[in-house]
Amino acid sequence: MVSLTVFGAIGLGHLLQGSKDIAKVKDDQEWEIIETRKALSRTGPIEAYKPKKISLEEELKDLQGKVDINNYEYKRIPKPNDGK
Repeated sequence: MVSLTVFGAIGLGHLLQGSKDIAKVKDDQEWEIIETRKALSRTGPIEAYKPKKISLEEELKDLQGKVDINNYEYKRIPKPNDGK
């Protein structure tokens, strides 16, 4: 009975230590991923994106050049129950 208790405690200790080691490895991997993302955000592609400054007047002129509001065609929008 005493030997069963001692060996059981030793076995349980090994099992718990194994699960702690696995959890530590997972935590280390997650930490590496977080640190990699931080490094990328400081010096990498996230900071490299710098949109150009635009003005509303330039956008309006560009849109007016693409769309002719005087040349259009009426199209009927189908209602949901028209297909029956």
